[in-house]
Amino acid sequence: MGFLDKLFGTTTKKYPPLAAESPTAKELASMKDPLEALMRDVSDPMEIVPAPDNRAYVFIGNPRKNFGMAWIEDGEIHNFKTLQEQKGVQQAQLLKMVAQLQEAYHRSGDDKRFSTSIGDRDVVVTPSSHLASEVNDIISGTS
Repeated sequence: MGFLDKLFGTTTKKYPPLAAESPTAKELASMKDPLEALMRDVSDPMEIVPAPDNRAYVFIGNPRKNFGMAWIEDGEIHNFKTLQEQKGVQQAQLLKMVAQLQEAYHRSGDDKRFSTSIGDRDVVVTPSSHLASEVNDIISGTS
């Protein structure tokens, strides 16, 4: 069955559990409501990158190939669609951002990752200040 899982892309890498008393777990707990709302709305795999100032960036899907992005800021969920609507970001700029985000994700390949549950979903958490900073710079560069 492992061969078929690999063939159809259904394998999920196992990461150590995120300690409930860790600062990262406490950061995620402070964003519980919007994270759970995102989990209900999106069925694809997610990887959360906590960031300073009660923010989190969420890679949706497979950041190595094809992915979406959402972020939580001030308790609100944002994504590429909201950038287009609120800031008038054009499709060409979004495609450039996606490429930059994918490159940033690839550079974070050696960063520690953990697993945790949010709502009824298992997610990956990457508590990387460097990745969070890069993602922030890419997204905020659209202002």
